[in-house]
Amino acid sequence: MQIDPRHLIQLATIVQCGSFGAAAAKLGVAQPALSKNMKKLEERLGAPIFERIGRQSVATGLGTTFARFGLMMLAAEEQAQAYAQHVSTGTAGALLIGTPPSLADHFLAPILTGFLSSHVSCRIELRVGLLVELETQLSSGQINLVIGPSRPHATDLQFETEPLADDMLGIVCRKGHPLTRKADILPRDLEAQRWVAHSRGSYLRIQTEDGLAKFGVTSFDIALDTDSTETAYKAVARSDLITVMPRLPTLLSGHIPGIEFLPLDSTAFLRPIGIVQRASHTRSNLETAFLQHLRKAVRRGDRAG
Repeated sequence: MQIDPRHLIQLATIVQCGSFGAAAAKLGVAQPALSKNMKKLEERLGAPIFERIGRQSVATGLGTTFARFGLMMLAAEEQAQAYAQHVSTGTAGALLIGTPPSLADHFLAPILTGFLSSHVSCRIELRVGLLVELETQLSSGQINLVIGPSRPHATDLQFETEPLADDMLGIVCRKGHPLTRKADILPRDLEAQRWVAHSRGSYLRIQTEDGLAKFGVTSFDIALDTDSTETAYKAVARSDLITVMPRLPTLLSGHIPGIEFLPLDSTAFLRPIGIVQRASHTRSNLETAFLQHLRKAVRRGDRAG
């Protein structure tokens, strides 16, 4: 048995308004058409949904039951309209974002929580992984945006990158490390250290090895290999191990104790951050609102630094 959902909504409106005339006026339909639809509904159900009491038509028990179904549909319709309004204004919906581990915890996490506090009707799905994995998910539509280091992309992937922030890699060590007392850091000073390295195959590891090689470092003594930036920070803070980290996320976090960057600046360590998306992707209003929030947070962090 197929029931027209419009008839259930009309039935609920009649019960709510108390008469066919009032319901017809509220629904914007002619009263004869409304009466005809109720007859159709009765035929579908095979039982009366209204009975005459005096000069009034009153819902039967069956009519009252199906009126409740109509009320549920009305409520769902109202909720859908309200949600559609939120989506159209960028205050609701879902964000599907990818980012590498080096940006997830200390850079993107506080920005996401700040955005959620002002967009309580939205949901964020954050994928954390190697950049090559995220680009695969981006190309297949599993995520819509990648916030990560900018790098050249194959033209067949049809990605486009919007610059977000200038950044560079820095060499991190514990406060008071012997290297912090050196005025000039030379390649041989870094070759004499033991390192915490980022996971093999990650873009951060590739950039680390490439930057050190350009700086003149020929050997790279790895003591700990990890895909966890939190582990890398803690290991460095509690030992004489050193590692490489993006400067901007570390400085923006403002709450990583016991570490500092060595006074080493080199164009070999440049690492701009960008917003990567499919060239064919059209940003939703919610994505646009989030990216505005992201840019402001980065600018505030730059000024604070």
